[in-house]
Amino acid sequence: MKGEPTAHLSGLKRVFIKNKNTDFKLTQFAHGMFAPGEICELHAHQTMDEFFYFIRGTGIYKVNGEEITLKPGTFLRIPAKSQHELINKGKSDLEFVYFGIALD
Repeated sequence: MKGEPTAHLSGLKRVFIKNKNTDFKLTQFAHGMFAPGEICELHAHQTMDEFFYFIRGTGIYKVNGEEITLKPGTFLRIPAKSQHELINKGKSDLEFVYFGIALD
């Protein structure tokens, strides 16, 4: 996948929409991919909910200490202020689309 590094310096993303291009609270809409073993370290967004839909691969999303198994078809909402970490536990790329909604 051609793309740019994520803000967390793990994985790649191809951004389709950024909030500066809209008049609504969508912070971004993007296509993401993590290589096997890649991790997005534990972090939280104070003023944004994130939504993920997983297309290919397997992994784990840790949200506030709970481990959620990821596979194709999994949809998740990560509420603002939630501590979360994404891990590709599979042997192939973990592919997903995601978007954020600003709460302020």
